[in-house]
Amino acid sequence: MRGLPVLAAVAIVAAAPPAAAQVRDLGPGAGSYREGLPSVNTPAAKPDPQAGNRGAAADFAAWNAKAGRPSILVFWNRELLEDATSLYDSVTTTRVDGAAEKGAFVARGRGVVVGGAATTASVAAETRSYQERSTDSRYGFRDGLFSKAVEASLMGTLLNAGVRVMDREALIRKVGAARSQEARLDVQHLETLALEQGVKYLVEVLPDDDAASATGVSFTVKVTHLPTSTVRAQFVTRGDPPAGPSRLVAVSDGFERRADQPERTPEAIGAQVAYEVMGRLR
Repeated sequence: MRGLPVLAAVAIVAAAPPAAAQVRDLGPGAGSYREGLPSVNTPAAKPDPQAGNRGAAADFAAWNAKAGRPSILVFWNRELLEDATSLYDSVTTTRVDGAAEKGAFVARGRGVVVGGAATTASVAAETRSYQERSTDSRYGFRDGLFSKAVEASLMGTLLNAGVRVMDREALIRKVGAARSQEARLDVQHLETLALEQGVKYLVEVLPDDDAASATGVSFTVKVTHLPTSTVRAQFVTRGDPPAGPSRLVAVSDGFERRADQPERTPEAIGAQVAYEVMGRLR
């Protein structure tokens, strides 16, 4: 009979809650074990690869407004040549049996003979002579949808940032309207007059194919302040959009750090060139 009180005491002790346990009723809807802290920590914000470009655009917008939105003329795929006068070549075309054959240049500029080997044939159906402009500021980059898409994105990004962009062709038509037909043939001179129509900055963007570039191209950019004829910036860029944040990736022999590669579309490339121009145009 002595064992019964002992067993009862053990049962009572086992049923009682431990004295050291700090059991607290969290109440309905409680989501944390410690007061003042969330149940799950808020993850850190993902780095924005476009943060640098956004900052450059914001700084440019402030400068642009303070400077009174100076007018800017963009020469896309076109350079400002030292030739102030357009030169023309006299060309003779002979059509024989339905096939057009173009003769060699026989004159250049002001009547300077540079060659005269013309195509000859036993039967000439038609011969035509005309003047062909040999002075052209176009840079010679590839044509096509890629070039047009890059140009459109470049111009669109500048316009969205509040840039006052002038149009070369419209300016040339404007200054040429009051001149004779003969004077309008001198495109280089008309271009010079167009630069004097209140244009403050000239931005030349000359693209080249570049196999070593991630974008396949590179751009030589030159910014000139026309009132003082001073170069404000000149640089070469591949128009490569900024990469995303880097992370460690498991490989066969360990780990390596990789970054999220940007989408290198013509639109992204043109926008990147525009951001880099704005970063230097102030």
